[in-house]
Amino acid sequence: MKVAIVIPARWNSTRFPGKPLAKICGKEVIKYVWEKASLSKLAQDVIVATDNKKIKKFCDNSGIKTLMTSKNNKTGTDRICEVSKKINFDIYCNVQGDEPLIDPINIDKVISCLKKNFNKGYEIATGYSEVKNLKKFIKYNDIKTTVFLEKTGNPNKAFIFYRGTQIESLKSKENKPLKHIGLYAYTKSALKRFHNYKMSPSEISESLEQMRFVENKEKILCVKIKDSFFAVDYPNDIKKIEKFLKKSN
Repeated sequence: MKVAIVIPARWNSTRFPGKPLAKICGKEVIKYVWEKASLSKLAQDVIVATDNKKIKKFCDNSGIKTLMTSKNNKTGTDRICEVSKKINFDIYCNVQGDEPLIDPINIDKVISCLKKNFNKGYEIATGYSEVKNLKKFIKYNDIKTTVFLEKTGNPNKAFIFYRGTQIESLKSKENKPLKHIGLYAYTKSALKRFHNYKMSPSEISESLEQMRFVENKEKILCVKIKDSFFAVDYPNDIKKIEKFLKKSN
């Protein structure tokens, strides 16, 4: 199956406008992400999908394949759906444009999960990691997402995605909250269905686009991957990542 990694990159982020071109140790966030995605062993192409001319110009000058997409796309998944109409692949992998330290192994695990289960009727896959400190996780859950898995367990499927302090009340001995890693793989037909569905109530209230799939009875496969711990959600995250990288070198 042919696979394309698509990196949605928009300029008008609510929390951090211009984030894709913000620099970490002198290198743009989007270039970090593209370099990591390019190390995937399962993808045949890596494309940045943007609605901004500044981002496209930077990508063009940096040798990064890019496609201009509509400013009207409400979510990154809608943006990737638009890409799927322009270039033909079997699987499209959504790599978030604000994950400069994403592990290429994680990308391939999510892609592989979908490829292995495609013949069983699955068309969407994503990643999760264990939550080691629930209280700390809940404290910062305005931007982090939790996934609860169905109890059947094989293969793992998402039951609900959530964010907010109510996570504590939703957990049980059988169903523990897990940190959702915003990395997806979908088929072209799944993307088309997503785009045609109306925005769901939970998607709107929680600002979680994946709930559009869940509330339309779509099955989302979940595979355990390692947490990269670092995403660029706010401007001060740049300094945190720079500090980490300097310690690592």
